[in-house]
Amino acid sequence: MKAINHIILLLTCILVLLLVGCNDRQAPTEASIQAPATSVEATIINETNPKTEDRTSWQKPQLIISKLGNLQDKVVADIGAGTGYFAFQLMRKAKQVIAVEIDENMIALMKAFAGTLSDEMRDKIKIRLGQPDNPMLKPNEVDVALFVNVIPYIQNRVQYLSQLRSNLNTEGKVVIVDFKVRRLSIDAPPYDERVLPHIIEEELYAAGFTEITIDDSTLDYQYIITAN
Repeated sequence: MKAINHIILLLTCILVLLLVGCNDRQAPTEASIQAPATSVEATIINETNPKTEDRTSWQKPQLIISKLGNLQDKVVADIGAGTGYFAFQLMRKAKQVIAVEIDENMIALMKAFAGTLSDEMRDKIKIRLGQPDNPMLKPNEVDVALFVNVIPYIQNRVQYLSQLRSNLNTEGKVVIVDFKVRRLSIDAPPYDERVLPHIIEEELYAAGFTEITIDDSTLDYQYIITAN
């Protein structure tokens, strides 16, 4: 806890210093909104989890985001958002992003970074404390629910996904990205923290989803499951 608090204080100070030199800037343009993740954002991610230092190269976040379709008028829930690695990139594409996380330390980190954004950008992201068995979303609140590197850690997935289904609008979808269950040349989770895609597929059907596709080829180390 002390280490996390120290990191939060250190990074907040860095962010404030960076903002001092940016006070005269105008509101972000479309080009700046679509820009890659900032080095400060990368610092937050890597300080809290050094193993993700090369995450962009192997996980290809922009490719994953492109698979979500046109998000201009969409609300995206990033379930298990962690430090906001995906959430802060998604808000450049989506109408709004809801970053759902059950770890209050991660919530604090995301809020620290969000507090440095312009009013326009800050309004595009909501940071919400979820529960292990409930994403704490409202009925029909979400167009896309994204799970990245988190689905194996949900205890009762059928119940959770059933709850989530009521949070999606009528054309909403779930996108799940997780590690392939084979030998990988990256620092992937152990095998007992991975789930075969066909198991997730069956759980999605049990939760009430009917249109399910598994993409096992787009990413080198992970599969992508989409369910409507």
